Amino acid sequence: MALTHFDPISPFCHADPAITLLVVDDHAGVRQTVMALVAIEFPHLRLLEAECAEVALTLCGTEQPDLIVLDITLPGMDGFEAARRIKESWPRTVIVMHSSSDMSVYRDASLAAGAAAFVGKGRNSRNLVPIIAGLLPARGGPGSPAKPALY
Repeated sequence: MALTHFDPISPFCHADPAITLLVVDDHAGVRQTVMALVAIEFPHLRLLEAECAEVALTLCGTEQPDLIVLDITLPGMDGFEAARRIKESWPRTVIVMHSSSDMSVYRDASLAAGAAAFVGKGRNSRNLVPIIAGLLPARGGPGSPAKPALY
């Protein structure tokens, strides 16, 4: 299953939202958790999910998400290569890398691939929603913040 539209509570989801967020992670539980946290804070966002980079690239072409939360370790193409391809084809798409690997080499590679922010999973995940809030087009204009966010 590659694409699903997340609808935790139908009345909270706007019929025609202006902003689309895509969560890319090979673990369904992580995708669902991130989407639930985002839906609570931003009930009018259109939320999409993908379990691999290849599906994410397809969704970028068809759905044109404004912001992507992208895992690094994925089956097939990794998150770094996916980020490079996304930024090459859709430069206005904002990417937040979200990985269980919190090593500085991954942070540096994420930013080099075009990510606007890097947020480690685990205890640092509490920073994910505030980072997303700061990067949403409606909140601060499209594109990256002045300084990359690293958490």
